[in-house]
Amino acid sequence: MPANLFRPSFGTYPHVLVGRDELVDEFADTFDGILDPAGLTVLLSGQRGMGKTVLLDSYRRAAEGAGWLVITESSSSGLLERLTRDHLPRLLQAHSDESPARLASASGTIGPLGGGASWTERYPAESTLRSQITELTDALRPSGRGLVITVDEVQAADIEDLRKLGEIIQYGRREDRLLAFAAAGLSTPIEELLDHPGTTFLRRAEHHPVGRVSRAEVRAALAGTIADSDREIDVQALDLAADAVDGYPFMIQLVGYHSLKAHRASGPITSKDVTEGIAAARRRLGRHIHAPALRPLSSVDRTYLLAMAQDEGPSRTAKIAERMGVNTTYAGQYRRRLIRDGIIEPAGHGFVRFTIPYTAEHLREHAAHDALEGLSSSEE
Repeated sequence: MPANLFRPSFGTYPHVLVGRDELVDEFADTFDGILDPAGLTVLLSGQRGMGKTVLLDSYRRAAEGAGWLVITESSSSGLLERLTRDHLPRLLQAHSDESPARLASASGTIGPLGGGASWTERYPAESTLRSQITELTDALRPSGRGLVITVDEVQAADIEDLRKLGEIIQYGRREDRLLAFAAAGLSTPIEELLDHPGTTFLRRAEHHPVGRVSRAEVRAALAGTIADSDREIDVQALDLAADAVDGYPFMIQLVGYHSLKAHRASGPITSKDVTEGIAAARRRLGRHIHAPALRPLSSVDRTYLLAMAQDEGPSRTAKIAERMGVNTTYAGQYRRRLIRDGIIEPAGHGFVRFTIPYTAEHLREHAAHDALEGLSSSEE
């Protein structure tokens, strides 16, 4: 049976990455031996399913291709502890020539992380992040290599962790260390994060908003991956698939995967196969994108969204308030919250739209009951 090279899983590197060539080239240029300091601190922002994690992985690949060491992390609690207890000691043991020095015990306040532990190895759990990075980058410098730290979903990181990490990165810049940092996160929370006084270093990063890709690029990705899967697709079916994707990178993988899965006969993939694939892709998008995004919302948030879902395109904010039976000031509170959470986005003066394709259809099909209950619920 021919392979299905579409990869409909979050963060999985696609068989064909389209629409990001310029950015991927920038990443490669950062590590090509003529170091561009601008590319050593990178911030990627975009809505769910836009491919931020894939691009973060592309940054990692560029660095590793040049021989740099990479620490890949998430923003979950304990980021700095994992760096100082796990990642950096492991890399130091592998790449530093200095011999271990065993101490029975030691305690004290050391650097931004503090101290107070018993030490049995040369690289104690509470040794400072700055000291560990200094030693590792010193060990790597003769070979022209450096260290990269990447953090996904950075908008959820502890601000104090980011502040401390930012201090170390800025020290590294002053000392001309081969130290790079790349992070990715949701658009609106990232904007709020950049306003925080503890994240000065992120404001100085190369900030790359990650958006939708063009229809031509979607078509090329679908056709190329199908061809490499030893299949063919007729022109009408390809156009139907490209239209269904709507420029949303994750949907390229979903529509492509399920269209190939639906193709059971000989000959090219047909519009019938793609129609079946689109239906399966939408169901999967609902389970993996829409449902998790909507689950934490209040009943009034969902009511706002259902009022939007009555429109085929962008919604007028005044009309949304009218459908909810509230004034525009009251509705505006929920508008701001939903924009902050990346569910909707401004679409011109007085208009909003959904950030993720098929959100309106998902709401109408699956969330109508809950949203309508919000009409009679108390304010939240």
